[in-house]
Amino acid sequence: MTDETPESRVQEIRVKREMRAADVARRANMDPSTYNKIDKGKRGVSPQFAKALASALGVERVELLKEIGSPIEFDELIEVTESPRTAGDALTVPEIDVSPQAGMGAVVSDIVEHQQPVDHWSFPRALVSAFISDPSKLTIIRVAGDSMEPDYCAGDRILVDTGHTTPSPAGVYVLWDGLGVVLKRVEVVMGSEPKLIRIMSINPAYPAYELPLDDVRINGRVVGKWTWK
Repeated sequence: MTDETPESRVQEIRVKREMRAADVARRANMDPSTYNKIDKGKRGVSPQFAKALASALGVERVELLKEIGSPIEFDELIEVTESPRTAGDALTVPEIDVSPQAGMGAVVSDIVEHQQPVDHWSFPRALVSAFISDPSKLTIIRVAGDSMEPDYCAGDRILVDTGHTTPSPAGVYVLWDGLGVVLKRVEVVMGSEPKLIRIMSINPAYPAYELPLDDVRINGRVVGKWTWK
C-alpha cells in the first residue's frame, strides 16, 4: 500500500499514520462502508463527518474539507469552525438578482457583473479559500426555471466563481448565450474550428445546442449551491 498512489487525501493521511481503515472508521464512529467510500476517493468529506474524521486522523478539519466534492453545498460552506471568528475572518459574498433561467429564451436586462447586489452573505474565509483560489470573485445567484432539475431547482441559490470565465473543464456555468443569462452545463466541442461549445440541460425535455465560443460570454462557473431540505 505504501508504494501505491493514495486514492484520496484521507487515505494518504491514514497510511502515513499506519492506521487501518477499520480503526479509523471505529474511532470516527462511522459506518465502515461509508468510510471506505471516502477512503477510496468515491465520496467527499462533508462537515457531517469532518470533525470526527479529523479527530480520528489527528488533522485539522479544514484539511479534510478540501476533499469535498464539487459543487460544494452551501450548508457545508457555512458550517462554522471550532475557534471563535472575528469580523476580519469572514468573507462577504454579494447576491445578484439576475434570475438566470434554466429554460431556453430567457431575456434579462444585463449580464451578471453589471447588476447591483440585493443582499450579502458571509462565510468563514478560511473555509471558502480551501476551495476557491480568489474568493473575491464569488457571487450568489438565484435559479429560475426547470431545465437543470433535479440538480438545480427554481429557488436554489448558486455560488458562482466569476473569475472562472473559460469553459474548461466541462461543468455548470452561468453564461450569456445571445438571448439572455442562462444556467447550463457547458463543454467544449473537441476538434471544432472555430471553437464551439455544447450547451446542455440536465432535464431531458430541453435539447442541447451548440454555439461558437466567441458568440457567448461565460460569466462564471458554478462551484456551490444552497438547497432547502
